[in-house]
Amino acid sequence: MGEMMKSLDKYGKQILRKLNDSGYEAYFVGGYVRDKTLSIDSSDIDIATNALPNEVEELFDNTAATGKKYGTITVFINDYGFEVTTYRIDQEYINYRQPESVDFSKNLKDDLIRRDFTMNALAEDLDGIVIDMFDGQSDINKKLIRAIDDPYKRFNEDALRILRAIRFVGKLGFSIEKNTLEAMKNHVKLLNELPTERIIKELELILKQPHIKQVYKLMHDIKIGDAFDDLEGSISKLKNSDFRVSIEQFFALGLYPGIKLDVRKWRFSKNQIGHIETIKELMKLLLKQRLSPIIMYNNPKDIMLEANALLSNFFEYEDQEDKIINMYRHLKINSFKDLEITGNDITPLVNNPKSVGKIIEDLIEAVLNEKIENIKQELLEHAREIAEELNERY
Repeated sequence: MGEMMKSLDKYGKQILRKLNDSGYEAYFVGGYVRDKTLSIDSSDIDIATNALPNEVEELFDNTAATGKKYGTITVFINDYGFEVTTYRIDQEYINYRQPESVDFSKNLKDDLIRRDFTMNALAEDLDGIVIDMFDGQSDINKKLIRAIDDPYKRFNEDALRILRAIRFVGKLGFSIEKNTLEAMKNHVKLLNELPTERIIKELELILKQPHIKQVYKLMHDIKIGDAFDDLEGSISKLKNSDFRVSIEQFFALGLYPGIKLDVRKWRFSKNQIGHIETIKELMKLLLKQRLSPIIMYNNPKDIMLEANALLSNFFEYEDQEDKIINMYRHLKINSFKDLEITGNDITPLVNNPKSVGKIIEDLIEAVLNEKIENIKQELLEHAREIAEELNERY
């Protein structure tokens, strides 16, 4: 157990003890108990109790009503925040994501049965005794992810649980239990009903998990492409791969070569949209054109290497990584600001001020192609020659 987890455990137990001493039940629940069972560090602790939100607020000095409507009060101890939530029963789910309302309960089982998977329905008391009502420990030992009760109901309630199951496969290297897997396949199109911002956030987490090959195979097996046809291309290419991609690469691979990102559907940031489209364009460029200094100059090195990696791993294309790195390393200039000449030096040479930009472009290309050196006198002489030709036109 790492130092942070020891601190969480220590301060979390202070909350359990105070609740217990005041006559309430209280348990660590969910991911913390699962991770502790697996002997891996966890970054937070959730606490479930039969105390009502107002009663929790009265017991502790430093609290925030972060989700009081749903029974959650955050209790702060020594700069650590613990979500303390009253046992609850979810009412009818809406939008395949959230319950319309919750009722508070005095029964721990009511709270545990509403959770997603058996391994996440464990509870631990102040003495470290684990309460396991749904054979979660057995499933952990079998390395199985199993939905609680009826898997079809679980995914119909909250379709995001499909992506959470994939993320846990990636994190833990577990398999999906047979009936749970069939329910995921059956309900995969419900992912279309969720806000794409939430889908993107979950995909970003999924793509960072260590067991990435299992993730790709599972995505293919449950046919996520049926929910997101613009990602079918990436899923079909990655299904047998262990090549790690970023969220931008994942989308670029799915959209390449001719599908444009639907920015009304996929709410990426402006930078991410540009990144995805640039990867696609550079993939096209690398297939069509021979590498040259001017191409290197006009395009970002990192994205050029991303495009090269996608092409070399998933298309008939010879890897040019070493060549690309070498060409960037030996570029004579990386920006027009690196020229030993400015627009002020060129302006007196031309009749039309618009010619200055054209001359600078020609100078950049000449320096990059080593036709002239980046020395002010040479640049001026070359600029005069170009200016004379342009002045004849204007």
